Amino acid sequence: MTVEAPAEFAQVRIDGDRGTVRFERRLNTSIAEAWSVVTDPERIARWFAPVTVEGQQWITYWDDGREYAKGEVLRCEPQRLIEVSWRASDDAEPLTDTVLRISLRQEEDAVLLILEHEQLMAADLTQYSPGWHTYLDRLPGADPSLDWSARYNELQLHYEQLVRAS
Repeated sequence: MTVEAPAEFAQVRIDGDRGTVRFERRLNTSIAEAWSVVTDPERIARWFAPVTVEGQQWITYWDDGREYAKGEVLRCEPQRLIEVSWRASDDAEPLTDTVLRISLRQEEDAVLLILEHEQLMAADLTQYSPGWHTYLDRLPGADPSLDWSARYNELQLHYEQLVRAS
């Protein structure tokens, strides 16, 4: 599987104090393979972070084993869409959960992956946008030598400007 480059920047929408970041990536693979990449915990860990799933609950971890975020599966349509609630471990109560949705659509010779993270605090868009962008840059078929921190820092200024302009 390969990811077409150069990766497009996200679309950012802000409505009051909440916002959404939306990415699209074309994956040169089958829909079954793409589905496995975004739902199989072992494969998710290769491009994102370690994830555990128990029933409808999921938790993802930092590399040092600390809990990073958790939530529950809200909707699942195999090989088409997975939607989960998302609460970062450092989010103070009573913030509402955000929603992370990954959808897949077969196109002529590729799969269109759409990642949307909704209901984010507008102030958090400058962290989540370069973060998701960098994680998506690590999808299978991408450059394995990608330095996550360097790429994140490279993208952050762009997203700060994009959020200010939104």
